[in-house]
Amino acid sequence: MRNKIILLAVLALLALRIDAQTITHSFRNTSMSDALRYLSTATRHYIINFAYNDLEDFKITADVRNQSVPDAIRQIIGFYPIAMKVVKGEGQDSKGHALPDMIFVECTQKENHKLTGRVVDESGQPMEFVNVAVLSPRDSSFINGGVTTAAGDFVIPCKTTDVLVSLTSVGYRRLVRHITTAHAGVLTMRPDAYQLKTVNVKGRRKVEHEDRNVYTFSDEEVKASREAQQLIATLPGLRVDVLSGQLATLSGKPLTILVNGIEASDNDLKALQAKDIRNVDYYVVPPARYADAGTVLNIHTRAAENGYATGFDVMQGTKAGFNNTNVYAKYNHGPHQFSLDYRLELRNAANCDEQDTYTFKDGDKRATYDYSGTYHFGYAHHDFNLKYLFTHGDSLNFQAKFTPTIFTWFWNSDMAINASGNPLWANGTQDKRQRRNSFSPSLDLYFDRKLPGGHEIMLNAVGTLFHNKQHVHNIQNDETQQTLDDDMRQHNNKYSFIGEAAYTKDWGRTQLALGYRAALAKSDYRITNILSDYKEYDYNATDDKHYAYAQLNGSIAKIGYRVSLGATYINTSNDDTHFHKLYFTPDALLSYNVKNGALRLRGKMSTITPNISNLSNNSTVTIPGLLYSGNPWLKSALDKQIGLTYSLNLPWLNMDLTADARKIDDDFSTYYQWQTIDGNRVIVGRDENYDYLLNYGFSGTLTLNPFSNNLLSIGLECGYRWQKEKSEIIGTHHHQYMPLAWTVDFRKGCWGAEYYQCIPHKQLNGSFISSAENTQNLIVYYQKKQLMVGLVCIFPFAAAKYHNSILDNDVLDQHGWNRVTSQKRTFCITLSYNLFSGKQNNDEKKLNNKDNDQGFF
Repeated sequence: MRNKIILLAVLALLALRIDAQTITHSFRNTSMSDALRYLSTATRHYIINFAYNDLEDFKITADVRNQSVPDAIRQIIGFYPIAMKVVKGEGQDSKGHALPDMIFVECTQKENHKLTGRVVDESGQPMEFVNVAVLSPRDSSFINGGVTTAAGDFVIPCKTTDVLVSLTSVGYRRLVRHITTAHAGVLTMRPDAYQLKTVNVKGRRKVEHEDRNVYTFSDEEVKASREAQQLIATLPGLRVDVLSGQLATLSGKPLTILVNGIEASDNDLKALQAKDIRNVDYYVVPPARYADAGTVLNIHTRAAENGYATGFDVMQGTKAGFNNTNVYAKYNHGPHQFSLDYRLELRNAANCDEQDTYTFKDGDKRATYDYSGTYHFGYAHHDFNLKYLFTHGDSLNFQAKFTPTIFTWFWNSDMAINASGNPLWANGTQDKRQRRNSFSPSLDLYFDRKLPGGHEIMLNAVGTLFHNKQHVHNIQNDETQQTLDDDMRQHNNKYSFIGEAAYTKDWGRTQLALGYRAALAKSDYRITNILSDYKEYDYNATDDKHYAYAQLNGSIAKIGYRVSLGATYINTSNDDTHFHKLYFTPDALLSYNVKNGALRLRGKMSTITPNISNLSNNSTVTIPGLLYSGNPWLKSALDKQIGLTYSLNLPWLNMDLTADARKIDDDFSTYYQWQTIDGNRVIVGRDENYDYLLNYGFSGTLTLNPFSNNLLSIGLECGYRWQKEKSEIIGTHHHQYMPLAWTVDFRKGCWGAEYYQCIPHKQLNGSFISSAENTQNLIVYYQKKQLMVGLVCIFPFAAAKYHNSILDNDVLDQHGWNRVTSQKRTFCITLSYNLFSGKQNNDEKKLNNKDNDQGFF
């Protein structure tokens, strides 16, 4: 009986909720006609009557949350001269159902013309509640008047377009303009010199949510930023990487950038004005649909208008072989947007130093090869993007993006060889030539539809073709003869398709998200290597990954929560073997706001899939007697994480401290074993799954603004980590390290400077201990409006250097280092300029997919 009563109560509540039929929707620069048309499709209890042409000029920007249809209409009408009347339905239709109520909406002032415009303050921010008076230019007599909306818009019916417009607002000077057209454009009001003193909270504002921090920017920061990328780089833990010219994290961790939910490039940010940034969602814990992403930023922009943006930036090194170039353009007209951008990253570094030592261990025998000499490397990355976007109000988005990418890379080394411990080995030389070429066109289609009742459906499909060529020619000679001539060639076409569908439902403080993503890839190889006696053979591999999730987030009392139940199915297949497995991949988060900050507890499980090329049976000869081979029998790894984060936010200090532990089961790394191939006893290295890698410790980021402005900013990211690795092949190993990166920014007027440094640390990585890059760079620049000229010095104190050492084992001892000597103290001239007109229409794509696994061996 008790269960029946509870069930009836639940059904009654659901019936009341359905009958209430509330509206939740965000309108952004939408015409009143389109907004009413949307509301008419959102209800079956009302019929909305209005004259489309009479209301088309009235633009609205409003967030409607859980409102009835009449209340939603009242909210979007605001101070416009528009009236609404509700007439109760009487009678029944032919099926006996009660007739719906009628809502009549009309403009109360019938005139031949309407004067439209927008009012902003001196920093370009829209001004609400500004009194707008339309006066006669002959005698200043009053004709009509109105008040601006939250977006700063006004629409005032009047008989003629030859008028005076008078703007008044408390604390601002009166502004009068003579207008002879129907559109007054953007009108800027200036503060009154004699206004009363007010409390001005300078600096960035930060609001804590369960899974993200929401940042807004001060007028000072906006004015000091030439475009959006420069503004976003002021957020804690972020910077513009001088070497690549792209937005990056302080420690170099992966970064995903979204603009209104769509994955964006740095050129997209440069084509966006700083004053158009409304706020930024800085995700501490990415949503389920970005489960594989690193740090996620979602940048929200203000209402859009027709206009264009174009610009370029170039950084050219005084030494040969260093260039970054970006060119971008965007044009928006009505519901259509067209954008084009191109990015070039060029490197060409000769006379770099390298040394590698290999010691073969076979029982009590020891034999050593020592290689020392120089190498020459270079690459060119051409990235094109051509995009078309169609938007209809705030309820429909369709985007098509075509991205052809061209990548070329080479590495040539000339080494002197010192051999000892093996009578069959002799001193000699090595000449090694490596080449990679890739052409990868991609087509990305996206569809987003908002439905009545807070529902939203998103679809995304990305198809990519990788056409790759790879060549490694390794020649080695001693004093009398040629001892090695390995000529590995690989041609492969990789076909990739990523499809995703997602659904969200918003109940105000509670949101539900459901989604499914499939990533399908197939590679067809033509391979020539030592194992095939340099005869060409075919090899085929496929890789499928399916991820489904259900996510619910909201809050109970003072505790925020986000729970995601997910499952990941992985299927890999090749000419040698097959692997498939279903993983349970949940994600849970609890948050609690404390004074000036928040506490967050998170647990997560995810999968790590080996690259499709590592699953092939290809092979190359590193040195005589040492081969590297792929492993078709590799299986995926399971990544399990748990962490507790404390965030502190003060006007002069922003800090995040985290204690966490991460365990990766069945992780993979390269291990070496003795094998007999074609009658020869050789060492073969290939990736193997080991038992687990455990990484735990403390980490933190800190941003200090000692003057509570942008005059001086100090950023620091550091930590202390413990690692434990267990492998059946080489046993158990322990390691400790301390990552450290810091930056100092100075800005005064038009002049600025920045210094960044990453202190190298050694980290346990499978069977190796490898060092991070010892990055340092210094930039001094002058910025005036949209022009910036700067002088950059990369690696001013030491050349880029890399260390790599194998863990102790019974087969091979390997130590090596290389140094990019030619780029030490490289000076670069940087020049940037951009031009804006109007505001850009930034779409709201919520699903973002891309295949980054090119398929190189």
